[in-house]
Amino acid sequence: MRAEYKTVPAVEKCFQILDLFARSKRPMGISEIANCLNYHKSTVFNIVYTLSSLGILENGYRNKFTLGRQLYVLGKAAGKESELIHTVRPYLEELTEKTKLTAFLGILSKGRVVIVDKVDSPYGIRVSSEIGLSIPLLAGATGKAFLSQMSDDEVDGILSQKKMRRYTPFSCTNKKRLKETIKEARECGVAVDKEEYIEGIRAIAIPLRIGRGKLLASIWVVGLNSQLKDERIPGYSLLLKKIGAEIEAHFI
Repeated sequence: MRAEYKTVPAVEKCFQILDLFARSKRPMGISEIANCLNYHKSTVFNIVYTLSSLGILENGYRNKFTLGRQLYVLGKAAGKESELIHTVRPYLEELTEKTKLTAFLGILSKGRVVIVDKVDSPYGIRVSSEIGLSIPLLAGATGKAFLSQMSDDEVDGILSQKKMRRYTPFSCTNKKRLKETIKEARECGVAVDKEEYIEGIRAIAIPLRIGRGKLLASIWVVGLNSQLKDERIPGYSLLLKKIGAEIEAHFI
């Protein structure tokens, strides 16, 4: 027997707005959304800013909104993976199998790196983080991988607004030196973190250029010093770059 219920207009409008973003595939402002859906601006304003506060939408340049990182997290939790997560997942599994390290996929959201998928290493002691966790942009290999995808002007703008923090004794707190490492990562396509973010932990990250507008992504592997020794870094870097090229080929 089917239960009786009343539809909730606000929820219907919320999903109509999300559907509009999915179909338009570009940033949109309050007035444009209201005009497209024939809704009152005040209604759109309240719904959009509520979704933004929840991370479902993101407020960007000139108050134009885009789909937010929380959708990736919710999509993963529901088992309905986004195209990016669905495409990258087998490669994370391959990385973990070949390196015995934990592999991650992240995107840039609101100036921080957000983990949207991972494959934990099943071998011995492992380093792990939860899906949905955000990492400071100026921290370790992942940050350098994302910053390497930006122009020099964009990097300068970020560095002018953010304070360099010393997470460990090995953290880079000199902006000029950081810009040099970003340039190196841009040129060689890989960024390395030797205990810069968490003491005793190393990471190797590569940028993913997937041609999805302003969506920036990266994959990386993380392990203890004993698991990610200096002599292993060149080989693992080549493996990450090879896998990164295969992932990028899916989005051409």
